[in-house]
Amino acid sequence: MTSERLQFHEMGLDDRLLKAVADLGWAQPTLIQEKAIPLALEGKDLLARARTGSGKTAAYAVPLIQRILTSKQTVREQAVRALVLVPTKELGQQVQAMIRQLTAYCARDVRVADISGKAELSAQRPILMEKPDVVVGTPSRVQAHIKAQNLALHALEMLVIDEADLVFSFGFEADLKNLICHLPKIYQAFLMSATLNDDVQALKELVLHNPVTLKLQGSQLPDSSQLQQYSVKCEEEDKFLLIYTLLKLGLVRGKTLIFVGSLDRCYRLKLFLEQFSIPSCVLNSELPVHSRCHIISQFNQGFYDYIIATDEQGLDNPTADSQSAESSGKKKKKKKTKSKTGKDKEYGVSRGVDFQNIANVINFDFPASVESYIHRVGRTARADNKGTALTFISHSELSLLEEVESALTGDSGNCALKPYGFKMDEIEGFRYRCRDAMRSVTKQAVKEARLKEIKQELLNSEKLKMYFEDNPRDLQLLRHDKDLHPAIIKLHLKNVPDYLIPSTMKNLVNPLSRRKKKKLKPNPKGVVKTAFKKNIRGKNPLKSFRYTGKARKQNNKS
Repeated sequence: MTSERLQFHEMGLDDRLLKAVADLGWAQPTLIQEKAIPLALEGKDLLARARTGSGKTAAYAVPLIQRILTSKQTVREQAVRALVLVPTKELGQQVQAMIRQLTAYCARDVRVADISGKAELSAQRPILMEKPDVVVGTPSRVQAHIKAQNLALHALEMLVIDEADLVFSFGFEADLKNLICHLPKIYQAFLMSATLNDDVQALKELVLHNPVTLKLQGSQLPDSSQLQQYSVKCEEEDKFLLIYTLLKLGLVRGKTLIFVGSLDRCYRLKLFLEQFSIPSCVLNSELPVHSRCHIISQFNQGFYDYIIATDEQGLDNPTADSQSAESSGKKKKKKKTKSKTGKDKEYGVSRGVDFQNIANVINFDFPASVESYIHRVGRTARADNKGTALTFISHSELSLLEEVESALTGDSGNCALKPYGFKMDEIEGFRYRCRDAMRSVTKQAVKEARLKEIKQELLNSEKLKMYFEDNPRDLQLLRHDKDLHPAIIKLHLKNVPDYLIPSTMKNLVNPLSRRKKKKLKPNPKGVVKTAFKKNIRGKNPLKSFRYTGKARKQNNKS
């Protein structure tokens, strides 16, 4: 039976664009792409809400490229024709990469530039002087270039605001309003988001003209057949005990994102796992943007299994953002103070960033709000892939759990978090090991780890940037999951004795993680044993062997 869904080749797209789509392996459009692309090609404004991982980026990138290709058939003037606004630098680089993939066969006709990075305005000026067809950037960065007269938008035809619900909450409201004053009177606009909150409605009034609203999924997360969501009640010490057991015994398999609520927690957990020789990367707002994007890129390529990430909101006080209605002003104030301490307010990994083939998301610290939970968990079970989400909950966070469960149950009747059937008494034998490791992870060790990581990543990001541009293969050698080692490493914690593994788990433990002990080969003729018997006589063995050697020479001479 043939499918009735609209296919890419039926949308009237340019052959070069269709060829790039085929190279990407997209057999047919996703639901958001099927509905949004034809409407966009008709010239209509769009307000689209679709589940995270549903293909929203391509839903606006394809019609954007098609419109530029069509326009260039009649207008030869080179100018910026499309502007894509994103809330974070990570998402900016991702959007640029997607557009470049889609323009693989028409790169001369459609050029794209990402200006969301942290480079000096003067360094990005030459790129903008060439008038790329598509400019990707954060609202503050675009506004800065307009003020510096590096960017002119008089010929703009399309405006896209990706992850629109984040633009205001990241403090970009003033920048966006100032930016709109520089746009022409007529342009086509898209607002793309996973949620439609009050901020998105305000943006709708600001930039859209008679838009078509697309609400394509009733639920903001996949159903239980695709996404398994679990919760486990555990206090602070039990969190570390449980994460150790899950990772060290291989009970959690596949690429895993571990979310924590603060920067110190990020490094505390990394140093704790280092005690047991479990390598992991950290992602947070203090790291340079080049390092963050490189970590994400290598993670997607399978270099690392575990990333410990801070959420994009509430980095210092994860519980402060739960009152979303009255804290929007406080958030903006916090953002300003963060920038003074070196944190990047345009950082975000739980929103928009396309982590590929994530098998598990672990909320080590409970998310600050329902929206934060949705976007954290939305990193897994993307497209048609399956995924698992496990959330650790302390007694004080039960009210937040109720909020999340009621929101998800309201979305879809069977989306509530299931209790994780894990018997903590079975892993009591590991508790002394965890306490031993936690004693080494002091506040001073965490502080030193943060400083060491920043120094390393600044060196990698700035000093080696030009070298890696000329030698891209060498970039693969740069890893981000190396041990920081400011804490004392206790070697006996590396291996797990068999007697500590509960009998119920022995069949579940990853066999690859338990190396078989090598049997010692029998010593031929007992040569070494004889030498020790004859020559040691209570002395240092090494001295005895040296002495014996000298004695033999003298005996041979005589």
